Amino acid sequence: MSTSSNGKKAEAKRAELVAAAVRVVMREGIGAASVRAVAQEAQISVGSVLYYFSGIDELLRRTVESVMDRYFAQRLHVLASFGTAAQRLSQLIDLGVPDDIGEDLSRLYKSIALKPTNSEDLALYEGLYKRQVSLYLSIIETGQENGEFTPEAPALRIAQNLIALEDAYDLYPVIGVPLSGAEKRANVRSYAELALGCTLQE
Repeated sequence: MSTSSNGKKAEAKRAELVAAAVRVVMREGIGAASVRAVAQEAQISVGSVLYYFSGIDELLRRTVESVMDRYFAQRLHVLASFGTAAQRLSQLIDLGVPDDIGEDLSRLYKSIALKPTNSEDLALYEGLYKRQVSLYLSIIETGQENGEFTPEAPALRIAQNLIALEDAYDLYPVIGVPLSGAEKRANVRSYAELALGCTLQE
């Protein structure tokens, strides 16, 4: 069997184990995630899990990446869609501040807050943050170049603030703040309109 074939099989098995870890975390919470629990979910031995991952920390990092990659892919579709920069910015805000963030993102936010972080975790979260900022930054710079936006601050700072607002509003339901999705999106749009000197349609 070729090396590339072995590599593909190993990656497929890692993906299966990540999916099993996602199910454990979604069903029982981050505290219940262990190598044994994932092995049981995947119906394989603990030793088999440890063959593909060094331990639960590495597996949970891959789990976080898996959840966030799905949301990042949705946002990339917006970036590649037709329409003005203002329309795409508004769509990005809709995706970033939904009515319901869903169980997987809710669990993810809780896991970040509860799980002790090491340097690898911090590097992962920083990378995820930078990816999200880069999407807003791309749209802002496009709108600035074609005259749709007249930023009142550096584009990077505005993009960072939009992500900070998204994260804060996504945490509201987790901590019990009763603000509707429509209100949260309107607030984010208001900031974007002020910062970019534009009007955004819902």
